[in-house]
Amino acid sequence: MTIRVLTVDDEPLALRRLELILAKLPEVEHVGSASGCREAVAKIAELQPDIVLLDIKMRDGTGFDVLSRLPEDGVPGVIFTTAFDHFAVRAFEAHAIDYILKPIEISRLRAAIDRSRDRLAAVDAREQIAQMRAVIDDLRAGYHEQGVQPRNDELWLRGTAGALTCIQRADIDMITAEDDYVRLHTASASYLLRGSIRAAQADLDLPEEEFVRVHRRALLRRSAIASVRRSAGKGVRVILRNGTDVGAGRVYAKKLLRSLPAVG
Repeated sequence: MTIRVLTVDDEPLALRRLELILAKLPEVEHVGSASGCREAVAKIAELQPDIVLLDIKMRDGTGFDVLSRLPEDGVPGVIFTTAFDHFAVRAFEAHAIDYILKPIEISRLRAAIDRSRDRLAAVDAREQIAQMRAVIDDLRAGYHEQGVQPRNDELWLRGTAGALTCIQRADIDMITAEDDYVRLHTASASYLLRGSIRAAQADLDLPEEEFVRVHRRALLRRSAIASVRRSAGKGVRVILRNGTDVGAGRVYAKKLLRSLPAVG
């Protein structure tokens, strides 16, 4: 039985990666993709996929918003894709709803699709809808009633060997770009993830007011900056409290200097 899969994510690189992985899986047909909530609802109605790989956080809403807009007889199997939200992971596990942590690996996606294939045959639509609504209710209650407390400010990062490492959002001092990856820098270690700086900032839920872009390849936490210096022949240099020296791009340097509350 061929499983028809729709992918939903607001990052083009993430959609492309999913498309390439799905092409390698037997008896799986990638029927289309959507880059936002509104488009996802329309594509699900139009294409009638068996399974949707559904991103949680998107620019125009969340994956839960997508599900809440679907008719009761039009809910496909859902595999959530999420980036390091421990609270969300606990909610999915409590209701036996599948999820995949980003960056997505082929073996993990294959296993999730196989489980969803079996689940589609075993669970009727009414039961599936009830389970999805239970997940949505739990997550919304947790986020809106308890604020940031449920997530405990934790990020769970999946390493290349598959192990999960927990760090705190507040420990991230810098994010740098390395080709198709980004590196998260803390005082004691660094962690390589697939994606762009913009996507990492959104996926990791890092407040924009706490970070400043100093180069197209570098995003810094404002509180980690110790000084900003002009260097002859080297432009503007940003020195972090741990001694790291980061060169600022010309356009970014002007914006950075204007944003500093200098006195005297």
